[in-house]
Amino acid sequence: MKHLASLFFFFIMLAPASAAEQNCKVSAQEPIKLLSAELKRGFKTFKKQNPPVYYMAYTYIDAREFYIPVADGGVVYRSDSPFQYLDVQVRVGSPALDNTRNLKNANNDYAVVGGSVPAMAENGSSFTAAAWRLTQRAVERAQKDYGRVQADVQAASQRMDDSPDFVLPPKSSFCRTAPEVSMNLDKIEKMLLSVSRAVQGNAVVLDSLFVFSGTFGHRYFVDSQGTQLKTPLIEFRLTYSLSGKTADGLEISRFNSYDMLDESGLPSEEQLLADVKQSLRELEELSRAPLAEPMTVPAILKNRAMGVFVHEVLGHRMEGHRQKEDSFGRTFTSKIGQTVTAPFISVVDDATLQSFNGEPLRGFYEYDDEGVKSQPVVMIENGVLKNFLMSSSPIKGFPVSNGHGRRGSGKRAVARMGNTRVIASETVPYNELEKMLVEEINRQGKPYGFIVEDLSGGFTMTDTGFPQVFKLEPKYVYRVYPDGKKEVIRGADLVGTPLVSFSQILAAADDDGIFNGNCGAESGWVPVSAIAPSVLFKTLEFEHTAKSAVKPPVLPPPFAVKKGDKK
Repeated sequence: MKHLASLFFFFIMLAPASAAEQNCKVSAQEPIKLLSAELKRGFKTFKKQNPPVYYMAYTYIDAREFYIPVADGGVVYRSDSPFQYLDVQVRVGSPALDNTRNLKNANNDYAVVGGSVPAMAENGSSFTAAAWRLTQRAVERAQKDYGRVQADVQAASQRMDDSPDFVLPPKSSFCRTAPEVSMNLDKIEKMLLSVSRAVQGNAVVLDSLFVFSGTFGHRYFVDSQGTQLKTPLIEFRLTYSLSGKTADGLEISRFNSYDMLDESGLPSEEQLLADVKQSLRELEELSRAPLAEPMTVPAILKNRAMGVFVHEVLGHRMEGHRQKEDSFGRTFTSKIGQTVTAPFISVVDDATLQSFNGEPLRGFYEYDDEGVKSQPVVMIENGVLKNFLMSSSPIKGFPVSNGHGRRGSGKRAVARMGNTRVIASETVPYNELEKMLVEEINRQGKPYGFIVEDLSGGFTMTDTGFPQVFKLEPKYVYRVYPDGKKEVIRGADLVGTPLVSFSQILAAADDDGIFNGNCGAESGWVPVSAIAPSVLFKTLEFEHTAKSAVKPPVLPPPFAVKKGDKK
């Protein structure tokens, strides 16, 4: 039986999760006071130079970082250290043409001037001096870059979209201080050691890594528009990966992660051990599984795998700044108002969501890295393309930011994803979706279909110099026969083109799942999330995975040798 829902209903249900109250006065925060004063002092002079600085911004992160990697039953090292970092964003010229424009005749660099700064002393003199030095370097670099842009413009052909390079963001003010979060690192280390040692003795595992990482602190932002922001920076994560290699050189692996905002979100040792044992069983199955053959067949992407698929194949093509680059494939640039997928599918990117079904979302943020308040953006509504994700780099038809300017430390912000959600207005229970898969296999006369349980990243080509294709890496796949029988297979990569693939969606289940991860692009690494149901495709293409030319080790790992074994 199909279930119906509306996009409006989903927004009503999600709204309370985004509420975040201010609990401090931003102008009273010491970093804000010092950075605002230095910015005002510098901008007054720099805007009069030739070429002039027309916009400046400081981003300061004051946090503690935690890292405990455990490999093969031993702690590699343990880190609990302060992290103070200041980035300086400088724009020279004018919003119509500035130093950040991509060059047509040279390589582009998205790096900005930034660096570690002294811990803030009581009077802040050392902190302010560091800000002054970084600012001077940033201005000099921006002015040189602007000269290169001017020369490039003279020699380059006319752009397909001659929108301005920047739109000045609105002035904003926000202040929220998070209560201190404590983590019992001794307890966490002990748990990781215990579970890591439980993996030893399994000959299939050639490498194992258990990692606890975390950041707790605050981000401060000020700019020449008068924006002043203080927002919490809270990320804690536990991950593990188990990997091996088959006799024919194929690398196999299993991975799991747990995201949390405080210690209460940590898995218990019993839960972690149970999950690891399940991953070991799956790794052993993969080691014995038959190799896949290249095929075009009906397939289900399970919920988390579907989230990765949408992120990799659709998401990067929805990032607004790319639409005006002549080197960009522009797969969806002219498709606004057109149908691009099934009429029951909508895709929304909503960075205001801090959690979903009780699980923290890594793509949550209150203000983006250009000081613009985050907001939900409906990219696809009932199968029709509606919007792009926008930073403060405008394009035709989209003149302002919608709060998706993001970057890693030391990089310039561009439009990026946050929490990307696939919403199906018509759904069936998952077991019904599997029945529909079997029916489609028989209808098409195919020897089998696939269920992709776990999908890793891969690559998606977006430049015009290459085919507009993607190649993703399924990590755990079932082959499903016309009678419904299933078997695990290995060595199948998922390939295709975006326009064809998204037109193949037949049905969706009611089993939303979450992918939490990290996304890398020209503006650095940023945390992201994707939420999606399991989806049935009429057809997807699979091909062989690349295999290593190196055989597995002749000598087994020492921990895999049992007592009394003569090896």
